[in-house]
Amino acid sequence: MTFYSVWAHVICFITSVSSGMGAGGGGLLTLYLSMFSGVSQAAAQGINLLDFAFALAPSAVVNFVRYKPDIRLISFLTFCGTVGCVLGALFSSHVSDDALRKCCGVFLAAVGAVTLIYAAKDR
Repeated sequence: MTFYSVWAHVICFITSVSSGMGAGGGGLLTLYLSMFSGVSQAAAQGINLLDFAFALAPSAVVNFVRYKPDIRLISFLTFCGTVGCVLGALFSSHVSDDALRKCCGVFLAAVGAVTLIYAAKDR
């Protein structure tokens, strides 16, 4: 196992944990994979979705025990998320990697800006 491989596993673990805690680790993993690992944007987004699926199980258990969420709402949101993933995968198969990279960058910048604006309002 090379140093690069160990580093990649550490990055994946850290982003999975932060994603499971709702801290946006998925965006960080996508950025890492596409910018530093030489993975195509489409593959990075697919890996991110797969990584999120594995991070979801332990975080769901913790959140169900801690917060007792509304099961009907969770079911509805899961259905909508699944439909969105399928439509996004179909869309991304017809778009160039460069366009996906730009769309992902704009989306992450917009989410970051909205997060900063709301954080500033809360202070």
